[in-house]
Amino acid sequence: MKLLRKGQVGGLQGFILSIVTVAIVLAIGLIVLKELSTAARTGGVTTGAATNASVATDSIITKLATVPTWIGIIIIVALAFIVLSFFIGGRQ
Repeated sequence: MKLLRKGQVGGLQGFILSIVTVAIVLAIGLIVLKELSTAARTGGVTTGAATNASVATDSIITKLATVPTWIGIIIIVALAFIVLSFFIGGRQ
């Protein structure tokens, strides 16, 4: 990687921006799904009854809730590679 300015590694800003964008989209998606689940529950004949739509939406929310863990792991691994490439590149 080329040093653009003192203390700045090229391409790092774009990487961080893409991770933040994915995290924001994921958070908004989870909020929308939770609202859909709530609407499916309250839209039925009996208030608060679990409908097929609300159960399916809750299942999707549960599965998507594991994604932030993977985002953290990806960030840590990417930062480790950036640091290692910086030190290895400095030795050559």
